[in-house]
Amino acid sequence: MTPELDRVLNGYRGADLSEMMVEELRTENAKLSANLSRMAGSLAQNRLELEKLRRSVRRQKPSYSWLAQRAELDAKGLYTMQCAGIQPSRRLAKETLGMGERRWGWARALAMMAGVHDGDLFLDYDPRTLIQRLAESADFAKEHPHILRQFRAR
Repeated sequence: MTPELDRVLNGYRGADLSEMMVEELRTENAKLSANLSRMAGSLAQNRLELEKLRRSVRRQKPSYSWLAQRAELDAKGLYTMQCAGIQPSRRLAKETLGMGERRWGWARALAMMAGVHDGDLFLDYDPRTLIQRLAESADFAKEHPHILRQFRAR
């Protein structure tokens, strides 16, 4: 309850309902209804604005910094698959890691850009060296996305 309504109810406890009390309660009720209507209108307006912003974000292309970061994580996953004895093909990457074709392509492109992938398999590198080269290539790809696109399979 609001403080005003509390005051009204506490002032009339034990007293008979009079015309004055009913009028004060009606006034308070009208104020509360107006506040509720204003808040409902504000909520509806905020929901429309949120939906508009969500549509705007969906229309934008992903930034290459996000894409390079995701490709680095996916390339590490593909390398882990190969270390486990599973060929890092598109089909097996989808079955094993749940990685779609585009993500697989970007991960492969980043690994090829780093010089640790020959197009079919990862080259025989020390894991620390491989991870370091992937990280360096991802940082470079964030700044120069056109180079990463050149390694992408068509």
